[in-house]
Amino acid sequence: MRYFAQYRAGLGELVIDSLRRDLAGVQVISSDDSSLLFDSRSDRAKVGGLGYLKNAFTVLGSVPRSTPQKAAERFAEQVQTTPMLRGQGRVTSFRTMVSVDGKLVGLPRPAKLRLESAIGKATGARVNARGGAGAEYWVIGRRDLSSMLFCQRLTSGVKQGAAGSLGADLATLLVKASEPAPDDVFLDPFAGSGAIVSARMASAYRRLIYSDLAAGEPQVQILPELRRGKRVTLLTEDALELPSVPTGSVSAIVTDPPWGEYDELDVDLSTFARQMMQSFDRVLDPERGRLVLLVSRRVADVTARLWKTAGLELAQSHELLVNGHPASAQVGARSRRTGDRR
Repeated sequence: MRYFAQYRAGLGELVIDSLRRDLAGVQVISSDDSSLLFDSRSDRAKVGGLGYLKNAFTVLGSVPRSTPQKAAERFAEQVQTTPMLRGQGRVTSFRTMVSVDGKLVGLPRPAKLRLESAIGKATGARVNARGGAGAEYWVIGRRDLSSMLFCQRLTSGVKQGAAGSLGADLATLLVKASEPAPDDVFLDPFAGSGAIVSARMASAYRRLIYSDLAAGEPQVQILPELRRGKRVTLLTEDALELPSVPTGSVSAIVTDPPWGEYDELDVDLSTFARQMMQSFDRVLDPERGRLVLLVSRRVADVTARLWKTAGLELAQSHELLVNGHPASAQVGARSRRTGDRR
């Protein structure tokens, strides 16, 4: 089945990587900085439930790129003459939307009525122009696509995180990159509000560790689900030392450390990065420890050089944007020789 998905600009590499983990038989047809056209054997419900997608759609049909009006008229004809709306589930009400290059646009009334009439006859549903409950049928055009798409929107949407925290969609993508396992002891040593730890709660784990030296200060509001969570340990410790975390006890670290751009550091950035990686080396399991590190792109080379000295292999580095700022998500795990080194 063919799908179209939208996500926050700059997250494309992580989104594609996660889709390939979450869905069966993913084949990318086309992508740009904030959208993706792809095929998958997975069903609509699974695609619609992916919380890191801003919007997800089933592609029902396509026509050569043209004006929205002409595309809507051609889709109306297809709806009337083909079974393209069969198998989409029971529809009692619907509305139509048009999006071109990420912006909602209006249709001339005759074209809109023609499309709505065709959908109503094919489904037996009534038009609900205000939205809410019911199906949404979209005409979508993107600059990098040679076709206009006719789609049905799936239930999805990015959850909003706490003010000033890492977005829930990015937190989820970073966690998925760590390849979560049910027996994980998971740590975020620069946890802030706890968005990453909260995202890790979505799948099975043995223990979660939230740690942030600033926890308890007014500017850090810990997400309430972490305080209520079972097997969640809250620490207020320096990530460069982590005295309460036993050596080799952590399966995976996923974290967003200070970038040195807006945060005041007690040492220069290179020294901070070296001490941080030494701390991670100590607490990570010597055989199966994994690390996902979100850093500013301007210092990505600094941290990348430190992976090997910390007994880790940097497997992937995804370039992305975080609130408009260039960043890198570095993903890797213990090197095969780490156990011998220890």
